[in-house]
Amino acid sequence: MVGFDEDLIQIMDTLTGDESNLQILSVVGMGGIGKTTLARHIFSNPSIVSHFDLHAWVTISQQYSVHEILLGLIKDSKVVEGEGEQLTGRNVDELGLRLHKILFGRRYLIVMDDMWSIEVWNAIQRFFPDNDNGCRILVTTRLSNVADNFHSCTPHRLPLLDEVQSWSLFCDKVFGKSESCPLALEEIGKTIVRNCGGLPLAIAAISGLLAKSSRAVEYWESVANGTYEALNMGGDGFCFEILSLSYRHLPVHLKPCFLYMAIYPEDSYIKISRLVQLWVAEGIVKPIRYRSLEEVAEDNLKDLIDRNLIQVRDYGSRNNIKSCTIHDLLRELCLKEAQNEKFLCVAMIHSLNRHPRSINNMRRLIIQRSSDKEEFQQQVYDAMDSASCTRSFICRDSEYRSIKLPVRSRLLRVLSIDGVCSHEEILQLVHLRCIHFEVWLSPNQLNILQSLSRSWNLQTVNFGGTLSLRPISLPTEIWEMPHLRHLKTGGGDFYLPDPPSTNSKNGRRDIFELKNLQTLHKMRDFRCTDEVLRRIPNLKKLGINYELFPDGIGWDYYDVYNLAHLRNLESFTLESWDKLPQNLCFPCSLKKLTLESCRVSWGYLTVVGSLPHLEALNLMTHAVMGREWNPVEGQFLKLKSLKIYITDLEEWVADSSHFPNLEKLQLKWLHHLKEIPFGIGEIGTLRSISLSRCSSSANASAEKIQEEQQQLGNSDLRVRVER
Repeated sequence: MVGFDEDLIQIMDTLTGDESNLQILSVVGMGGIGKTTLARHIFSNPSIVSHFDLHAWVTISQQYSVHEILLGLIKDSKVVEGEGEQLTGRNVDELGLRLHKILFGRRYLIVMDDMWSIEVWNAIQRFFPDNDNGCRILVTTRLSNVADNFHSCTPHRLPLLDEVQSWSLFCDKVFGKSESCPLALEEIGKTIVRNCGGLPLAIAAISGLLAKSSRAVEYWESVANGTYEALNMGGDGFCFEILSLSYRHLPVHLKPCFLYMAIYPEDSYIKISRLVQLWVAEGIVKPIRYRSLEEVAEDNLKDLIDRNLIQVRDYGSRNNIKSCTIHDLLRELCLKEAQNEKFLCVAMIHSLNRHPRSINNMRRLIIQRSSDKEEFQQQVYDAMDSASCTRSFICRDSEYRSIKLPVRSRLLRVLSIDGVCSHEEILQLVHLRCIHFEVWLSPNQLNILQSLSRSWNLQTVNFGGTLSLRPISLPTEIWEMPHLRHLKTGGGDFYLPDPPSTNSKNGRRDIFELKNLQTLHKMRDFRCTDEVLRRIPNLKKLGINYELFPDGIGWDYYDVYNLAHLRNLESFTLESWDKLPQNLCFPCSLKKLTLESCRVSWGYLTVVGSLPHLEALNLMTHAVMGREWNPVEGQFLKLKSLKIYITDLEEWVADSSHFPNLEKLQLKWLHHLKEIPFGIGEIGTLRSISLSRCSSSANASAEKIQEEQQQLGNSDLRVRVER
């Protein structure tokens, strides 16, 4: 935010001004100048958050879908939890009417980021009511002609940074707040900064490079000469050449990781867990002794973030990076370099079929949206039949249930599609390492599971739930897949069979240990027998769902008391429609615990509070029941994030000593809670309190906590209340 203090104040003044009619304010400037960063700071500013009743953010991009824009706004408004998923199948008019109903009567702030055409506004403006109460819409765009079409406010044009601001940003990025630039490098550094032309993205990229590199004068001079040559190109070429310099100076092991970001569409929110799994399956993460491939991949990701080539989008409950994004210009750089190096090809399907030879030597093929179902299926088949060297096939936004693959596809290692393939086609994919199916499987598609178990090399299996009315058993052969690292299903409709105890071919007892298995989520009625747990010794993430037990079967049948033996488990999700047994213990290694529908008493949480490494606790719908919670002092010592949703809690007695390291508190639908303990506000690490649909007295107590903390000089605490 260096250099944008005045812009921030001016825009916030306009957004919170006295004008009661709906106003649209546009922020315009070239790519990389900081429009989205500025909008994000405004959107999350505490005074803006408290001024508006409802906030929502949507990214438009060049290739937009009105349906996705409306659905995104409904999801981000969070008026009804999970409503967006329920409305996915609705048409544009139905979504628009729902959005209008959500916004009607409320003072709302909508941010539309990265708008490229006024046509998209013309298509959706009728769904934004003018409530005559100070509603605002903030638009960011690179195009002045788009900004000029909004007549209610004068467009706010972001300037390039001056030399002083540019130098300040550069030093902050390279040396941090505690160190200054050495005299020997100062003049060269200022030359580099001048060559960046005041563009924040270019300065950030170059400084990210230098922060990770040698501080030798000769090296800095070589960078200065490179930026000078880029500057002489002028126009758009200047910015690309500046960014290319950062790419060319990347260590060899990071270059493929960076180029791989091109598989994601423009302005995507990239889920880190999925990205890491793909990197590992693609073989672009090099092993390091005593570290898992996932840990190495996460280190690579952090390195790219430190170099300002990727931006963090969201943090998880344990302050781990949950999602990231990449700037449009940097994504264009990825596409350009990836194409030049034949690393991957990203294209619309119709363009590939016009030029089939363009993909002959491409090892990775990424196909984007098409509009006609039958035409799309045939075009995918033809494209894959031409791509004899393709080892990775990723098809996004196809919106269709099935894709047909030719015989040539049998060498595929990575398959990620929105639909599914047939049982026979998957049987061909003997080299498959990673498979992602986004759809839920119908009863006649369940034989796909059997074919997956034949793929000896599979590392990652990720698919939705099943449309079957009964739970489905996964194949027993799952226990004989030694390379399996992640097995994730949706809906909790699949259960894991008991492992085979003998090899039927020779009668010999043959124990298969899935030593590489790290993720098992979400399994139905999981039996925690010694035999099962012994075969998954390195499991880190486990999700289990127990339905109501039939007569004669209880917790003893599932051996849940053995859970404590999973000594490497870090994240555990447990959903149960039967009340948990009181003497259940959890693994001491847990860092994140999610309970849902378990209906335990608040006193039971003493078992949870004693976990020495627990950083995140999510108590979802009816996880805990009872009027009063008195936490035990000396517990929850490392807890950073606490979520409590839907319970009958009324009295909560606690002070700062009960959760000494708490950073985030989220409460939802606590209609009976009288107040948040005021001692919570005195926790020195606390950064945010969020309430949604809670009692009026609980809302008032949160606002009073914020007021008291501000009087004490604590301006870091953010309180957000959604009534």
